[in-house]
Amino acid sequence: MKTNFNLLIVFVILIACGKKTESQASSKIEKEEKLFIPVLGKKYFNYDQIDFYHIEFDENNIIELDKNKDNSKIDKLRNDIIIGDFPENINEINFLKSMDKIGYSKKEIPKNKFPEIDKIFIEKTINESSTYACIPIYRDILGFKNKGKIIGIAKICFSCHQHRIIGTKVNDENFGQNGDYKKLEILLNQ
Repeated sequence: MKTNFNLLIVFVILIACGKKTESQASSKIEKEEKLFIPVLGKKYFNYDQIDFYHIEFDENNIIELDKNKDNSKIDKLRNDIIIGDFPENINEINFLKSMDKIGYSKKEIPKNKFPEIDKIFIEKTINESSTYACIPIYRDILGFKNKGKIIGIAKICFSCHQHRIIGTKVNDENFGQNGDYKKLEILLNQ
């Protein structure tokens, strides 16, 4: 009986020690995450205005979108903008004049949101990277302007966490990481 009691005490101590170790490890990871401070680099764009284009587009319509791309120039442009890699460079900005014909609505981002947007559109280090394996649907497009001239374009897919940014020489590889996609989505929809 005494042996069983001693075994029970040893067993309880081992379990308690194991839980303490797990708790300490978890606490250490949380502290490391809290201690991570990204190193900031250069801003993507030097702008004084941002035009925000948005389209309501159901992903179930991708096949129809692709099928219709040869029907007209507008259908081709719609396909290229929503699921394609167009534009490929900053010189291909004439499409912005046709955004309403494609189905995008346009609004200007208030200047009081620029400081928060600057925290997202900046070169920075990250502590965790994630990628999604899906076809991006670019429902949200930002046109960055300086003195009325388009200097940069950012096509964003919030559901796939993917982007296409043109007009910057800054490395945009870490764009959207560390929760920045969610922050940007909230900013744009406020």
